[in-house]
Formats: sequence, structure tokens, C-alpha cells
Amino acid sequence: MSDKAVLLDLENNQPTLSLLREIVQHYPVIYVFNSTGKFEFALDDLTEFAAWISSGQVVILEVGKAEYKEYQYAMLVGQLMALLDPDTHVEIISAMDSSPILLELLQSSEISAHLIQIETPQPTQASNSMRVPSLTRIQQQPKLQLVKQYCEALAKMSGKPNTLEKLKNSLGNVLKIAPEKAQHLVGMLINLKLVKQDREHIYFRKKVLKQWLQLNTDTPDAAKVANLDAACARLEHETPLVQDRENAVQTQDSIHTIQQELFKNFATIDPVQVEVARRLRQLKDNKPKDIYELRDLLEQMFPKADIRMLLKELIEKGYIYWNGHEVVYSHEMFLN
Repeated sequence: MSDKAVLLDLENNQPTLSLLREIVQHYPVIYVFNSTGKFEFALDDLTEFAAWISSGQVVILEVGKAEYKEYQYAMLVGQLMALLDPDTHVEIISAMDSSPILLELLQSSEISAHLIQIETPQPTQASNSMRVPSLTRIQQQPKLQLVKQYCEALAKMSGKPNTLEKLKNSLGNVLKIAPEKAQHLVGMLINLKLVKQDREHIYFRKKVLKQWLQLNTDTPDAAKVANLDAACARLEHETPLVQDRENAVQTQDSIHTIQQELFKNFATIDPVQVEVARRLRQLKDNKPKDIYELRDLLEQMFPKADIRMLLKELIEKGYIYWNGHEVVYSHEMFLN
């Protein structure tokens, strides 16, 4: 059975201590980060939070300042490659729209991951009555899912129904539902402001229809929840309580000690180093032991890179060590 870990993005997503306590009960370690570099907790909560950090139950990942989120996420992936077992599954909890990029980077680095994305409030429309239901609500209500399905079909129609009777027939034909159910959906389309009635004719509101079409209900490795409480509830439902807390704390304590040394130069990580780590990790026990063999291998993998500088940076950042006889790979980065 693979290990599990939580990667908690605190940007626009500040948890209460009680919520963190709930997650700690179910996972041996929580990795937290904030692209803004801020961690805000009430003074009364700091003692317990600091204790979690000291024990390794909570590990703070460093995120340097960068113009693009992709660079910050690359730093996170590099750190997680250093700290996780190859078979560890990561649950990402984030309220940022850019978090699917982080999910893709982890998966492309062969780290099993799933995204629990917390929904941010939708921009206020000109009228609250024209606001589209949240994605969570749509996923929970079959009738709203039918509305979404019909909107997808409408986008492909060359001629849309222009009367209530034609709309009812269209709903029945497209969704394969009974006339009574189709009649009910007609009322829902009107109430949802998708359809405007003008005497005997009807019109579809293009702006509202566009909002429905933009909703993505088919994200295979991501789930959306309304808030952090819901994310915590999802974790509790999927993961049993950590049974051997003492062993887990000891393991994370050693990881935390390693991490502090590893992270001191992480601010200058670049994508090439992340890719080097990923490829060497794939070699498992077949990684070169001779420094010159490693150099030749890297030259084959990255013919355009400055291999001498790359080796120097890998050594400085603690990814590899040269003891004068052979290359020693950081077990924290390349756990086999």
C-alpha cells in the first residue's frame, strides 16, 4: 500500500488550527507552502503549530519569488522529489486557479497526485439572479447536470428552439427523457435565466449560456469542493487514521532535518535540475557511481547544457555527494 501525503497551498486558503489538526490525524506529514511567503496564525495557535513543525508532522516548503507560477511550482516539485518515496500519493489542496499546473508537473515527474481544488467565489454578475450555480452544486444535483448537458448540445445546434413547445421536444430528444421531466426542465431553464420568454417566443441568453459552457465538470484527477472544511472531510473519508504515530513522527523528523539542509540553496533551482532529478530517479539502483560516468550520462541526456556547472550545482544543493571515490546520491532526493 502506497504512502499518502497532503500538499496544502495556503494562498487564499488559510486553514484554522482545528482543521490542520484533523488532517494531521489522518496523514503522517503535511507539506505546506504559500507563494506570498506568509503564514498567519493566531498567537494562541503558534505553540501547537510550532510543535508540528519540530516533529516533522508539518513541513514548510520554500517557494522563491518568481514572475510565473510555473517556476514556483517547479521548485515545489523538486523539493517533493527529494522528500517523497517513489510510491507516495500526494493530495493537493489549493484554492488557486493555477493549481492544475502543479498537478501536471507532479504527474510528469512520476509522482502520483490528485487535486482537491477549493472553489473561489465567482465574479458578481450584473444581477445576482443571473449567477450560474457553483460547480459543486451542479455535480451534486442530477437535474443541473442535465441542464449542463443540454447547454453542451445547444452549442452545437444550427437552429435552436424558439417556442416553449419546441424547447420541450428538444429537451426530450437530446436528453432522452420523458415529457413530464422535459417540462420540468423547461421551467428550470427559465428560472436559471438561460431562457427568456417573450410572449409566444423564447430566446437563449448568450452570456449565461457561455458561462454554463465554460464550466468544466470532467477533470479526471481533480475534484472541486466549496471550502477547506469540505476538503478536510474528503480527506477523512478517503484515508484511515495514522496508526503508528510514533514511527511516523520519527520518520518525518529525519526528513525535516534533511530538508533544512537541502532547502538552503533551493531558491536558484531551474527546470533542468528538476529534469535531472526525475531521470536519475528513474534509474533507481543503476545510477552511475563514478563521477565521470555520471558526467558522460548527463552529457548524453542534456547535450546543450553546461554539464560542469550542472554537476557543481547538484553537489552544492546536496543532491549528490562526491566522497573522493564514488558518487553518493541523496537518499532524500532519490529514494529507491
